[in-house]
This record gives sequence, C-alpha cells and structure tokens, in this order.
Amino acid sequence: MPRVRPGTALAVASVLVVAALERAPAAILVALPGLLVGALIGLAVLQLGVLLGGLTLGPRMPRVVIGVGPRLRDWASPGRTITLRAVPIMLSVTIGPGKAPVRPRIWGTYLVSAIFGVAVTATLIAVESGPFWLGAAVGSAAAVVLALLPRRDPAATSTGWVLLHYLRLDPREAAEIDAAPLVAAVTKAVQSGDLPQAKAACDALARLQPEGQSLSMARVVVLEAHGQYAEALQLVLGMLAEPDLPQRDFALITAGLAGLAAAAVEAGQLELELGLGWAERAITDAEQLAYPAYKLNGAKALVEVLRGNVSKAIALASAAIELGNDALGRADDLATLARAQMAAGDNVTARLTLGEAERIAPWWPRVARIRDRLDVS
Repeated sequence: MPRVRPGTALAVASVLVVAALERAPAAILVALPGLLVGALIGLAVLQLGVLLGGLTLGPRMPRVVIGVGPRLRDWASPGRTITLRAVPIMLSVTIGPGKAPVRPRIWGTYLVSAIFGVAVTATLIAVESGPFWLGAAVGSAAAVVLALLPRRDPAATSTGWVLLHYLRLDPREAAEIDAAPLVAAVTKAVQSGDLPQAKAACDALARLQPEGQSLSMARVVVLEAHGQYAEALQLVLGMLAEPDLPQRDFALITAGLAGLAAAAVEAGQLELELGLGWAERAITDAEQLAYPAYKLNGAKALVEVLRGNVSKAIALASAAIELGNDALGRADDLATLARAQMAAGDNVTARLTLGEAERIAPWWPRVARIRDRLDVS
C-alpha cells in the first residue's frame, strides 16, 4: 500500500471540512482550528493507548516523551527515559520487545492503541455540534486512519502494520524479535554502566541464538561500551553483507555504521580518510533509504569535528542533543559538543557541557576520553 504522509491526510481532511461547510463560509474559519485540535487529540489518544497497553501487557518502553519543543527535564533509569518538553500537546511512547511472549505483548499493546483511537474518534463524531467540533471529528479520524494504514520504513512502523503482520512474521524475523529481550537486557546493563552484566547477557544470548542479527547487535553494543569501535565496525560490516537483508534493516545498520566509523577515527583505531569516507557514505546511504536525517546529526557532528569544521559541528551536535531522547546517545552527543567547543578554544564552556554528559554516563568511553583531554589542557 502506498505511504500516506501526515500532511497529506490533514489536507484531505481539510478538503472534507471545507466541502461540508461550503454553504457557510464563515464557519470554515471556526472548523479549521478544530481540524488541527482533532488531529492532535487523535495522535495523543493513540499514544495514550500505547502507554496504557504497555503498562498493562508488559512490553519494554524505553522512551516516553511528553510535549514538543525545548527539553525541560529528563528522568532516566536503566532501560527507560522520560522526557518533558516545553509544550505539552503531544505524547510519544516507544515500544520494544520485553518479556516473553514478545510479539503477542507488542501486538496487544497496539490493539489497545487502535481501540482507544477509534473509540475517541467515534465519540467526537457522535457528539459533534457546530463547525469546530465537526473539524475536530474529521481531524481525529484522519489521524487514526493514518495510523491504521499498514506501512513500515526506516522512520516508523504504523499501528496498522503491527496489527496486520506482527503475529505472522517470517521465521527469521520472528526469531530475531523473540530473542530481543536478551538484547534489551544487554542494552539496559550498558545504560546503567554494568558492563560485566552486559557481557553476561550477551553470552546468554549467544547460547540461545548462536547466529543471527540480534547477537551481532548485542555484541556491537558491548564493544562500543568498551570503546572497541574497530571491532564493532567489523561486526556491522558483516551484518550489511548478509544476503536478503531487508531495506529497513539495511538503513538502520548503515546509520549505526556512520557513528562507529567516526568514533573509530577519533579513537585512533581507523585511518582518518578511510574512516570518515565510510562515515560520510553511510550517512548519505541512510538518508537515501529514508532514515530520519535528524537522527544522524550526532554522527554528522563528529565527522565535522574531525574534518575541522568546528562551527558546523557545534550546530549539529546542539541539534542532536535537543532532539534526541536516548540517554547514552545524549551523553555521546554532549561529548561531541564538548570536543567541538574545545576545538573552538572555549574550554570553559566545554567543561560545563562535559559535566552534563558525566551526570548521564561518566564511564562512557568518549565522555571519559574527552575528560582526559580537558584535564590535560
């Protein structure tokens, strides 16, 4: 099924509202704000359904973001980060594989979301009175229908795709997802800085599933946490060489390659032109495969630091910090920003920036390495 973008859905909904009110032009000015409010209601209710389904059924919820705009506060614990942003008009809940059985829990969570979305939209349609609430009903319906259209790409997987496909995946992908709780255990241990526990979880995964993408990904996480970027890079290159790799997986792995290659250059584990060439090609390939460009800002910033483009690196790292919600990713981006500020000759600001990174993950290899450089300077 072709992908329908949110802007397209809202435009179609606008046409419907205008057509419904064409005999009362003044009412259109009231209905169009209702359309926007309804779309926000529909999106928020869908995400509230994901949150409630997640709390009830027990999949992993690594990130919850409340609001949009500038970040106000983070509450971080191993395995979950809750972020509050300045304008609390949106809710975003990330769901991942958690306790077994994995796929039924995730499928059930999205079923709860769909039921919530349809129920609230039906209520708006039933009680609408006047042009504003007509617009709200149409806007909410557009948001819910968009979510229920089956689509999957590197940027997102829709509720409709999960409901239609998740319980009948091909055996290879099903096995990878069913093994994902052990990958999550590795990630959780790394986020808490317990690297021996991360290695133990990785070893347990190797015994359960000695081959496959899940094990390679877990090993990459552990190697990166030890600062062994070149070894992690070899694993990622091996994953990209697998036959019949889905385009979505190729985009996600390529995005990871970009950051690893740049970090390997920074750590002296890879020759500069070779490593940065890999990183830059990986960034281009990932974007061409529809991977969200903003999620590559951290890798782009590190490449620009290593190229000597300090002002551009500062802008990119600042954007990555503002938009990112992953705790370790934020610490890594703060380390990049501190390095760029050092290169700009502003060690005072660099120390403040690195102090923020150290509050998140003082043991993270890039954070510790830049601390050593600051102490020397």
